[in-house]
Parts: sequence; structure tokens; C-alpha cells
Amino acid sequence: MKVVNAVSATRYLVIIPILGLAIAAAVMFVVGGLGLIKFVLENMGQRVAGHGEAVLPIFGLLEYVHQFLIGTVLYITSIGLYQLFIQEVPVPAWLKTESAEDLETNLVGVTVVVLAIEFLGAVFRGDQTNILAYGAGIALPIAALALFLGVKHWAHPVHHAAPPPPAPDPHHEDPTRP
Repeated sequence: MKVVNAVSATRYLVIIPILGLAIAAAVMFVVGGLGLIKFVLENMGQRVAGHGEAVLPIFGLLEYVHQFLIGTVLYITSIGLYQLFIQEVPVPAWLKTESAEDLETNLVGVTVVVLAIEFLGAVFRGDQTNILAYGAGIALPIAALALFLGVKHWAHPVHHAAPPPPAPDPHHEDPTRP
């Protein structure tokens, strides 16, 4: 019995990555938030002085969105690991983590967005000499991740069960009822 208790207690080792992920998420949010405020103020100042563009540079904004998305994934993963290994946390339904697959799906989804933003950055910066090859290099992992999620979803046992019977039509009279 002591061995079982000792093995069970090892689940608390996950506190280390939980704290690391939470701290990393906080750093991404704080540094990104302060950088975004500075970015907006600088661009608005240039606009008022007549030296700026009519709108904020889109890619500059996307870089901050990119940073916040990464911070969000780190935070969701931290909360998810806590829910899986330690105890339930009162969070909104969309943030509930019931399995490692939920964490995988979140991570894959944000990875796709991060790759797409990376591609947009290359387009806006114009630093890629062969944008088609670069785009294909980004599109292939996105397609592989989509295929991975699709196969996992299709292979899930719930999708192979018999469909539930149709609901009775409330407007149709049942001849067997008096």
C-alpha cells in the first residue's frame, strides 16, 4: 500500500511544469502588453506628427497577437495539466480539460495560427526570396496537423456507435395512443 501511495504522490511532480508554464504565460502577456501599448503610442505619435501611415502597420499588430496566442496556449496548458493531475478548477466550460487530447487539440489549433502568422510575417516583411516554397513549408505541417486531428476525431469510439433514434415528431399523432 505504501508503494501505491508513493506512486500516487508522484503526480505532484507536474507542479513544476505547471508553474513554469504559468510564469512563461505571464511573461508573454506582460511583455507583449507593454510592447503593444508602446507600439500603438509610437505609431499614433507618428501619425499625429504627419509621418505615419493612415493605419497601424498590420504585421506589427499581428506580432503581438502572435505573442498573446503563445501566452494563451501556455496558460491553457498550465491550467489543463493542473486539472488533469491535481484537481478540478472552477473555469468556464470552454477551458475545462478532461483529457490529454483536449490539451493536444488546443496546442495543435494554436500552432496552426502561429504558423499562419509566421507566413504572413514573411509576406509583409518581404524577406523570403521564394515565398511559394516557404508557404508550402508552412502549409505541409498545417495539413498534417489537420489530418492528425481529423483521423483522431474519426477514430474516436463515439463516432462508430449507432446513431440515436430520431426524436418523435410532436406534431404527428400517435395512432397507438388513446
